[in-house]
Amino acid sequence: MIAFFRKYPAYVPALVAVWASSAVADDFQEGIEAFNNEDYATALAIWSPLAEDGDLNAMYNIGLIHDEGLGVDMDKARALKWYLPPAAAGDVAARFNVATIYDFGQGVPEDNEKALYWYTAAAMQADEQAQFNLGVMYANGEGVDVDHQESLRWYQLSADQGHAPAQYNLARLYDRGAVVPADNALAIKWYSAAGEQGHANAQLNLGLMYENGEGTEADRDLAMKWYRRAADQGLTDAQYAVALMFDEGVGVDEDDVAAIAWYTRAAEQGDAEAQNNLGAMYDAGEGIAEDNAEAVKWYSVAAGQGNAIAQNNLGAMYYAGEGVEESKIEAYKWFFISGELGNDDGRENRQITAKSMRPGDILTAKKLGREWLEKFENSGTDL
Repeated sequence: MIAFFRKYPAYVPALVAVWASSAVADDFQEGIEAFNNEDYATALAIWSPLAEDGDLNAMYNIGLIHDEGLGVDMDKARALKWYLPPAAAGDVAARFNVATIYDFGQGVPEDNEKALYWYTAAAMQADEQAQFNLGVMYANGEGVDVDHQESLRWYQLSADQGHAPAQYNLARLYDRGAVVPADNALAIKWYSAAGEQGHANAQLNLGLMYENGEGTEADRDLAMKWYRRAADQGLTDAQYAVALMFDEGVGVDEDDVAAIAWYTRAAEQGDAEAQNNLGAMYDAGEGIAEDNAEAVKWYSVAAGQGNAIAQNNLGAMYYAGEGVEESKIEAYKWFFISGELGNDDGRENRQITAKSMRPGDILTAKKLGREWLEKFENSGTDL
């Protein structure tokens, strides 16, 4: 399934608006009004003398202006300078923002130990994002020794507060059973909590669990519901899953037109399996007029990503001269590549093609195939 959700940089909490005296309050409020009107220069001019006199609220807000680059060049180091006094005094938002600046090395050298310190300070004040980030740091050993139980504890605290990324990571732990005993019921519980908040990867994993009956009765209707919610957010794997269910009539009536629409969305985002299947739809004229040139186009893109089935299909197009000029050498090359990447059909078709080829052409095709494989393995990119 999908990898853990990662940390993210500082969020922008509401401006601090607490004051001690009426005179300071009046000045401070003028700064708030200017800020809300996006007149950041005026806000900065009003708050700067207050901050220089030690007003922690003004310090925080000036830090925020520099942190986000509001009316000034973004300057994380300067933001850190202004965040630190309110953070030391207990301001939870300042503590979180200090932690993220150290965590991501923004304007200052990355310092995971300081990040851990400030995340912990904010997390102890029940900041759910800080709790989540602590969970990630303990899981990965950032600034501290790897401690999966401590990671689990912080994920749990954050998840209990409704933080969707923590709910997703907690679900993944129960799903995989690597740190805690596998518990699909708890995995579904936490995937559902995150999924209801719009977490696309959680929605995808719920679809997988309901489709395959993992920790629950198989329910194709629910699988499609969750796949569709993730697909509507643009998640490629979910778009492919929706397309496949329409293509095969799983949980829904078979609908080749709908399958093509979803395969196209996933294919255009680079999903090799969707690209191959879309090619097959054009190849067979399923749900759309047969178009061999379009089939070759999509087989070629998927083949370039190393999809062995698409490579075999592309070989077949060259063999028959469909959508492309007939070429036994190109056909053999792609069958050879497909077979070398583990596709049995590619191996079989390579042998069939060889029967109608001259020995020299076979050697040429093998050479082309080996060169392609070498480039593919060394480049780590599509060919």
